[in-house]
Amino acid sequence: MKAVIWGSCGSSPTPASSGIIREKVAGALRAARNETSSGPTEVDLFLETLPHSAHGTYRANTSCAQIDAGSDDVILYNAGTGIRDYAQSLPHKCAPRIDHVFVSHLHWDHIQGFPFFSPAYTAGNRVIFHGFHDTIESSIRERMRAPCFPVPFEAMKATIEFDIKNDGESFDIGDVHVRTIKQQHPGDSWGYRFEHNHQSIVYSSDSEHGPEAQEPAYRFIDFFKQADILIFDGQYSFEEASNAKRNWGHSDHITAIELATRAQVKRLVISHHEPAHDDKEIEQMAEEAAATRSLRVNDENSSTAAEIYPTYITLAYDGLVLEA
Repeated sequence: MKAVIWGSCGSSPTPASSGIIREKVAGALRAARNETSSGPTEVDLFLETLPHSAHGTYRANTSCAQIDAGSDDVILYNAGTGIRDYAQSLPHKCAPRIDHVFVSHLHWDHIQGFPFFSPAYTAGNRVIFHGFHDTIESSIRERMRAPCFPVPFEAMKATIEFDIKNDGESFDIGDVHVRTIKQQHPGDSWGYRFEHNHQSIVYSSDSEHGPEAQEPAYRFIDFFKQADILIFDGQYSFEEASNAKRNWGHSDHITAIELATRAQVKRLVISHHEPAHDDKEIEQMAEEAAATRSLRVNDENSSTAAEIYPTYITLAYDGLVLEA
């Protein structure tokens, strides 16, 4: 079981400008001044020694991830602009397919890529939306009407279905078991836990965790419990989430690590990055959160060091592949 990140930016797609790309290239060239080999393999290996911010970005497409459990059916979480890149990666001619699109909520950045989802325009395909908002269909249809979009929903030739669930409902997609949880976010959102062959991937986007998160029986601890991969909304700094952007429906890096630690999550992936933060700022927030965690670990009895969770922490970026 694995997750592929196709969109990791929150709120708005944020492509790098020409100036930012030039700055990254210049920085990489300066760092390579003392390198003697210039073959393609050596260049790739050298770039991997640099921070991701030096040769890539965390802020491109909006939310979309693929959950691959080895089935012919495709599981996609959210339909932000990343869903277009996923569609572009497919062979030109595909056998008829079923795409399951799980919707956390209906804010624009989580559905804006669907009008560009090419499998929906191919007869014989099925696209099944799963979610908890009874306005999923009307919201998508409305955004594809003039003057918002030139191609109407009715032009899609695939069979498109809307599976509206009840709060707290769990269900199966083939042999993948799906658990759900309602999250604190304006207009409500839902997180999903995908389980297959004793492996689990949790995607919890657009979820705020306030003072109640300190309670021993906080309900997200059970939902995240021993997940192989937790993809977590860490849009803000701890200071932003606690003050100016309180009640905006997002969380922060420190809370991500604290909850993952308590839930004994194996791999933590911080995602849904703030477009106003540049790549270096996002890395700095992650480093500061990890340092806070290290200080806390060092204050504990060293005999428990082998039990420290999460064992792996990283930042999401478009194209990241995560094996459960």
